[in-house]
Amino acid sequence: MPRRSSSTDSTTAAADGAEADRLGWDSSPAADDVSAPLVTTNEVEPDPDEVPHTPPPPQTKGSAHRPSRRHLIVKAAVRVFSKKGFAEASIQEIAEEAGMVPTAVYYHFASKEELFESALGYAMDASSAAAQAARPDDVSGDAESFKDVVSAVWDWTAEHPNSARMLFLQMAGGATPGTRLLTKEYEERHIRRAFDYFPVDETPANKRSAAAQQAARSLRVRTMIATTIAIQPLRIEGGPLSNISVPRLRSATTDVCSKMIEGR
Repeated sequence: MPRRSSSTDSTTAAADGAEADRLGWDSSPAADDVSAPLVTTNEVEPDPDEVPHTPPPPQTKGSAHRPSRRHLIVKAAVRVFSKKGFAEASIQEIAEEAGMVPTAVYYHFASKEELFESALGYAMDASSAAAQAARPDDVSGDAESFKDVVSAVWDWTAEHPNSARMLFLQMAGGATPGTRLLTKEYEERHIRRAFDYFPVDETPANKRSAAAQQAARSLRVRTMIATTIAIQPLRIEGGPLSNISVPRLRSATTDVCSKMIEGR
């Protein structure tokens, strides 16, 4: 989502915001590239996880409210890794982004790999929380509740561009053994919840029929989740879907997956 400095030219700002909404989360500077107020059609406040860290004023001795340095490091790591990837990013850059020295980073994380996995886990938990909030466990799974989940996740990618970029670029194959395990667990977590959208309509006549029914149900679930995940990295700037408007992509994704749920 674009950022703009304070300006009296509201017409230009509105036009720029509309263009960014049309093209997708990476079509304009990410939310933490510049520090001006976030401009959106819904007047959403900038997310603290997406803006660069400004070192806090010195804490007085005995302060009971010192912010978690580990949390600051993870958020800074998300911003750096989302732009440079695992191989090109350095602890030095992440430390500078977090407003501290590299030794402070190593105090909390033994290696770049460990920090990368923590940053990816942070992004995964945030996106999963958005999906969970849209359809809590006590809400039945149907085509309508699925649309709510898709909408919530797409809104999350727009509001958290760095976390989204890091997450979805890793889904095709993690950069480390730990992240490959994390991506598998992330996908399986959403697959388990997606089975709620495909209830068993009738009791199979025998074990063979039950196995065939479960195989078909599992295929539909996994195909639906794979579709919703795979679409995201394809729309990053320069990707094959980057020139298609966000509303069209959202609508197409929801329509295809809803038809899987409805069985037609």
